[in-house]
Amino acid sequence: MSVIIRNMTIVSPGSPMHGKTDIGISRGVFVDPQTLSGGKEIDGHSSWLVPGLIDCRVNLREPGLEHKGTIASETRAAVAGGVTTVVATPVTDPVVDSPADVRLVLERATASGYCRVLPTAMLTQGGEGSQLSEMAALMDAGCVALAQGNRPFRTKKIKFNALKYAQSLGIRVILDPESRDFAGGCAHTGRIGMGLGLSLNSPLSETLGLGADLDLVEATGVAAHFSRITSKNSVERIRRAKAEGLNITCDVTLPHLIHSESAIANLDPNFHLERPLRTEEDRLALISGIADGTVDLIVSDHAPHETGAKLAPFPETEQGMSIAEGIIQLLIQLDTKNELPFEISLTAMTTRAARFINQDKLGVIDYGNNADCVLINPNQTTEFNESNWLSAGRNSPLIGALLPSQIFGTWISGKHITGR
Repeated sequence: MSVIIRNMTIVSPGSPMHGKTDIGISRGVFVDPQTLSGGKEIDGHSSWLVPGLIDCRVNLREPGLEHKGTIASETRAAVAGGVTTVVATPVTDPVVDSPADVRLVLERATASGYCRVLPTAMLTQGGEGSQLSEMAALMDAGCVALAQGNRPFRTKKIKFNALKYAQSLGIRVILDPESRDFAGGCAHTGRIGMGLGLSLNSPLSETLGLGADLDLVEATGVAAHFSRITSKNSVERIRRAKAEGLNITCDVTLPHLIHSESAIANLDPNFHLERPLRTEEDRLALISGIADGTVDLIVSDHAPHETGAKLAPFPETEQGMSIAEGIIQLLIQLDTKNELPFEISLTAMTTRAARFINQDKLGVIDYGNNADCVLINPNQTTEFNESNWLSAGRNSPLIGALLPSQIFGTWISGKHITGR
């Protein structure tokens, strides 16, 4: 059925429709509303219509970790947060490292998912960092990129060979920069972590790993994406590397844009993350990196856990935060706090993200593009609580929070999808 949405404001940076008030949806794409007769009309008074968000790092947990979350539960949560496409990490049990695994994820997403799911797969067999995976076959099966997650390569020579092989096939690789010599620790090397007596993680773990990876990228020519950057020094190194012409992109996680190390002062295990929250100076540098384009993408790094995973002392809890269903509200909150304009953060999760996954019909509201969009009222609020929380993971500081804006409708390829 055709739909016309009227009297709202289209917020789609880079689109000729940006700022306009009416749009039609028919046969899965955006159309000129004047070409439609009949169909449903929606009054979007006081609302914004934005492109569906593309979240390029989501842990869906399935297959193998269904006690933490499923494709159904976590894509439903993502849709509730304004997301219409997710890029799934290969960190499942077992990891996604074969064409059959990729097909399984796609089949289950088609059967039970609420939004579009694009899988990634491991660079090495079993994620063990030794034998290279069947890269060409993985891409043919439907992967959008290859990654290693937080799992190290056995040697830098193996990593070099993996990147060189990926480059020869034209495959983008996702790297989590970390030096094993400085890895570990549950808190940033700073006043708060030291005062709490926690094991510490120096930002050197990231910057040393990043420096080595940049050398490998330069040597191999691979298209590389650095994921979960956390520090000011890393942003500056990436800025210089881009200026020198390296074929790289990078992302930051939404929790690292919202929170600094002070969030762990009460030892709330929801803030125990794989990449520790760092200083306020680092947080502001990440925001500046998004604003000037040094940092390309914002990702959620959504990581749901069962309740028991967060019931131990802080250092012993499992790492990660469930955050997907509050994404668009958190982006708007950054704007209301005058920290990052919504149009800029939106760009990092729409047009730039669509470019990253080579989907030129996503991320922009324009005639002929996939009708992925979200209708939101920025003047209302959303309160998250145990009764309306959709993710299987309750490991979230958003439960009990009141955030700006409320989603009224989400469409994916023209189909109205109800998350909440």
